Amino acid sequence: MRRKERLAFVRRALLLEGLERRSMLSGMAGDSPWQNPLDADDLNCDGAVSPSDALAAINAINGGISIDALGKMAPPQLHGEFETADTSFLDANGDGALSPGDVLSVINSINANGGKPASDVTAPDQVETPGTDAQVIDLTHGFAHVRGAISDATDVDVFQVAPTRSELSVALFSHGGGAISVTIIASDGTTTLGTAAIDAGTHHPAKTSVTVEAGKTYYLQVQGDGGPYALGVLNFEPDDFTPNPSPGPDVGDTTATAAALVLNHGHARVISNPDSAGDADVFAVTADVDGKLIVEADGKIPLSVDVSDTSGSLGTFTTTDHHVLVVNATAGSTYYVTITAANGKDAGAYEINVVNAPARAPNDDDGPPDHDHRPPTPADLFAKVANGDASITLVEFEDAAPGQHNQIADHIFASWDTDKSGTLSLDEFVAGMSTLPSILPHQGDAGPGPGSPLMTGDHGD
Repeated sequence: MRRKERLAFVRRALLLEGLERRSMLSGMAGDSPWQNPLDADDLNCDGAVSPSDALAAINAINGGISIDALGKMAPPQLHGEFETADTSFLDANGDGALSPGDVLSVINSINANGGKPASDVTAPDQVETPGTDAQVIDLTHGFAHVRGAISDATDVDVFQVAPTRSELSVALFSHGGGAISVTIIASDGTTTLGTAAIDAGTHHPAKTSVTVEAGKTYYLQVQGDGGPYALGVLNFEPDDFTPNPSPGPDVGDTTATAAALVLNHGHARVISNPDSAGDADVFAVTADVDGKLIVEADGKIPLSVDVSDTSGSLGTFTTTDHHVLVVNATAGSTYYVTITAANGKDAGAYEINVVNAPARAPNDDDGPPDHDHRPPTPADLFAKVANGDASITLVEFEDAAPGQHNQIADHIFASWDTDKSGTLSLDEFVAGMSTLPSILPHQGDAGPGPGSPLMTGDHGD
């Protein structure tokens, strides 16, 4: 990373404020519920440490995430259930505060390890059946981290916990290797109360929450194909944190009963939850301007997301992590965003962000539309955004995005950065641009042009 980008991170980080700990979580003996317990510098849990992680904390503050006077900021593993829970694990250095130190921790990790996830997880072998000899996870202060490793598909790790509060939430983290799961088992050592599983190759954490009885012993059983893992174990009361506002009546499950999404300065955000297995949530949004409709989705469960209009589906994706879909939009037209569980069975919290970005008219110096004039190619756009360099940094990529939708741009950048280098090469940029539909009629199938939702900034010659 060049020195000027590093300094830019630090200057922006100085705008951050502290994460005030709730009294129930004080004195956690080094554990922070706002820290990724498996790889502390991977704030967005995408399996790599990159500039997007440093910016995740900054964007959370700039996006309106704040802490009330009582310090009721819920940890990320409760995202979707409580109002103040962010999607990212912002506390890189584990001190219970959000500060420039967390940004610098990420930058130092990038410089030292090239963005590769930490893999030095060593832990003693655990007992394989529930019982008094299982390792105790201390929940005295309401939260604890556990790191371990499954040696092979026959290995099982079992821990015991004795909650003092009514709600027990267990988040499972992995490096995206083999499939792995954690199960909460009742005091009898056999009854399953809840299970969370991560599919092979997936980085996004999984979570299960159950109601428990204070003073009783419960067991956490981890098993899978093999590889390192971590657990974040949270014990709390429902009134310890500020709940999400009531979502109102059930979201309609067809376009005829779709819930209206109102764009505010081109943006709408929804946090909701499928009500039951097989439930679909359908939202209707009317575009304010000609350009693009950008839909970002993230869920505690794998999601299927479809964007359609009256003519039918315009695009679909299935994701277990942050994902972005971009479609053409016409001012005054209504579009439908349909959210379902990918397997048609699960129920869990999700968040969607919908952005209506305007198309940019060609620059005055682009020349008259004569036969010799052609729209810019992706290679032309790369050269302009990169300012003549051999790669595009995240800062340059954000500068080229329309409006102030940097969080959307960050996730697009991360998905295009296939080698996790923290920059975009020409090949990565061209491959990414090919996934964005054109909105200029005269371009046809020639590929993205100057009206694409990104790369519209005027960087000069």
